[in-house]
Amino acid sequence: MHLIISIIIIAILIVEPSVTGDVCSGICKCSEDLTIVNCDSKHWTDLNNTEFPSNVVTLTLINNQLKFDTINDRSKIENLPRLTVLSLNENPLGTIPPFNDSKIRSLSLQDTSLTSAKFPSSYDTRSLLQTISLNNNKIRTINVDDFINLKNSQLKKLHIDSASLSVIDQNAFTPLIVLQELSLKNNQLKSCEFLSTLRLLSSIQLDGNQFTSLPQELSTPKDIKTYSFKYNSISTIDELSPLNTWHKMNYTNIRIYLSNNSFDCCQSLWFIRFLKTSAYFVPDASLLTCATPSNYAGKQLIKLNPDEMKCGSIIPDKSWWTTTRIIGISVGGIVTVFILITGIIIIIRRRPSRSGYTEIGGQND
Repeated sequence: MHLIISIIIIAILIVEPSVTGDVCSGICKCSEDLTIVNCDSKHWTDLNNTEFPSNVVTLTLINNQLKFDTINDRSKIENLPRLTVLSLNENPLGTIPPFNDSKIRSLSLQDTSLTSAKFPSSYDTRSLLQTISLNNNKIRTINVDDFINLKNSQLKKLHIDSASLSVIDQNAFTPLIVLQELSLKNNQLKSCEFLSTLRLLSSIQLDGNQFTSLPQELSTPKDIKTYSFKYNSISTIDELSPLNTWHKMNYTNIRIYLSNNSFDCCQSLWFIRFLKTSAYFVPDASLLTCATPSNYAGKQLIKLNPDEMKCGSIIPDKSWWTTTRIIGISVGGIVTVFILITGIIIIIRRRPSRSGYTEIGGQND
């Protein structure tokens, strides 16, 4: 009987290594100097009886079932004196873990079921964070106080891509006084009033959002050198756009990426002329193509000659003929005809009638 029990215990140990003790003893992948530790996909729900090397610098715990909702689990991270890079991607966190007095400089919380970007008070004054990634969550709204506890941090890079964002408070990023790189790709944003509060920002990525024109906030770029608005719904860029301001103010060090937008080339003749002389503002200018009108669809903007384009007599494509426009045109036509007929009748009625009279002769007696 004892032999059978021993065999079962040995089999269990072989199939599923114990997490008790040093994780670099065959449980996780560790570098030779134990500064890099990858404990991914271990199905861990907590860190009880788990010990990480004291000199670990980079730790990944990706694709586990950790929540860090206990002091014990958080202390396992907080007590690592050299830890600077931590990745908790693909764990069901729900909220941002309130780590205390950690030395972490790069924190990745991608796909962790976050519904809020609010950082706990434990990050106030003591945070050394420089890079944060909150990609692939369902945050939706960024409120004015979400980053208030990072006001004393040295955060330089913030990524909140694919987070279902539709609303960002104008002052949400104000506490991030040294932020240099902000990525908000693949959300549902239509405006970016918050740009005016980011004094040291040098790069903003807004690819894959719902912008239909270039925001006027771009007219005062401050330190921003790179804008990216690829994969939006921008259809028209004219002389009222910030690009005209850049050109007039000689902001030659700014670059903007605009590929994969739906340009109406007959409404963007100014932009086509702009590209002829100032394409250096738009590094991906060769990738910009017309979406409408139909006779220019697919043509490269930089190869078009605006002075030879025939835009005045172009028949609108099918998408232009909406029900509202058809009704409007029909009603307008009927009203016009009615006015013309009424005017003709009034003119006819006001003319003096000469029928029934005979001319009086001029013969004298």
